[in-house]
Amino acid sequence: MLLLALLASACSSSASPSQDDVEQSTSTRPFDEYSPWNVPIPADPVLDEDSDGMVGALTADGGTGYALLSQYGIPVFEADSSTPTVSVTCTAQGWGECPLEGQLVPVPDEAEPSPGTDAAMVVIDRGAGRVYDFWQAERQDSGNWSTSWGTWAPIGGSGIGGEAGGGSGGATGAGINLLAGLIRVTEIQAGDIDHALALVSNTSCPDVYRYPATKTDGTATIDSCVPQGTRLQLDPSIDVEAIPGITPGEVAVAEALQTYGAYLRDSAGTALGVAFEEPADGLAAYEQVGFPWDYYNMPHIPWDSLRVLSDWDGS
Repeated sequence: MLLLALLASACSSSASPSQDDVEQSTSTRPFDEYSPWNVPIPADPVLDEDSDGMVGALTADGGTGYALLSQYGIPVFEADSSTPTVSVTCTAQGWGECPLEGQLVPVPDEAEPSPGTDAAMVVIDRGAGRVYDFWQAERQDSGNWSTSWGTWAPIGGSGIGGEAGGGSGGATGAGINLLAGLIRVTEIQAGDIDHALALVSNTSCPDVYRYPATKTDGTATIDSCVPQGTRLQLDPSIDVEAIPGITPGEVAVAEALQTYGAYLRDSAGTALGVAFEEPADGLAAYEQVGFPWDYYNMPHIPWDSLRVLSDWDGS
């Protein structure tokens, strides 16, 4: 636990958003350059001794990773100085003090959570330097909102709960902000995902987790369960562009997995799911890069060539 605390401290930001933080928050990727999400994997990282077992568990569901584009995609909204503020009521019982309870939170009028049971969404307030995330959110008749759980993180921070720079965790099983690792529509269209990815899995371990996770909602009892916070990498020696039939979207995802890898941050109903932004206007943008439907299984990515890092920084 001491090592986790030291790592969290090393990746934290100052107590309130600095001008540099706010300026950085206008760039494509959120969080600071030292965030675990934005640090590339070094050459020849140390692998977990059970790497093969965990990859086997993650690829047991047909050997593919499912793109969560719509039903369990994450809609992202931008707030500005004209955005109305609302009160938020948190409904989860026995979870402690909800970070958004009693605060006025900017939520755009057009905001709608994802249609799946997670009813998740993200609101970015760049002026305040905050990223709000919601799990099981619902607009009330009054115009205010309820949510089972909601949090915020500094957009110039690490994206991890409990950091010294302020913030209050994340609305995920691992306590990581929902925006961390999320594949945005503009990134997949450009073919350039310049950060680690976020994964969900039904193989998440109970009770055990790793930095950058601060907790877990895992329930898997298999021998090679995967701790939330685990960082995975696609074998970087593979020439993914040379794979027959691979789509532009798959290339972008595979190259991000080779350079930055991905972190497990939530439980799910499938062995391996990859978090994407839910577009406001349908899936046409994803169809253009070769993802024809929600839960597309990205079959040309060699998922069995994933490997598990022993530690988040490859040491």
